[in-house]
Amino acid sequence: MMKLLTIVLGAAILLGFMEPMMGAGHPPCWTRWYNSDIPNGPGDIELLAQLTHEYQGEICPKPMNIQVETVDGVPANKTGQIFHLYSNTKGFVCLNHEQSSGKCLDYKVRFQCQCNSNEHLYCCY
Repeated sequence: MMKLLTIVLGAAILLGFMEPMMGAGHPPCWTRWYNSDIPNGPGDIELLAQLTHEYQGEICPKPMNIQVETVDGVPANKTGQIFHLYSNTKGFVCLNHEQSSGKCLDYKVRFQCQCNSNEHLYCCY
């Protein structure tokens, strides 16, 4: 009886330590990149509501983070441009009239979501 209890306790402790390593906590992951607009007209507008409508099932409804780069791969914060909106809950907006050059660069966005191994809605990269 004592040997069985020791095995059960040992297994419980081992599984308790291994569970986070096995992905039970479902770490955050990133969606693919989206570039649905070009900086013509008012600027470059990549709104979360529009993207989730256009790409249904690909972006979680409440992203934890947003990442923005130019289409050439330069991080947005390295461009020197001014951003009207930079929000994980609303998306990204660069307005041409707010730029010293008069034009926004072309940007792409991606969102960080909580992965869930039981759902295959969000493609992680």
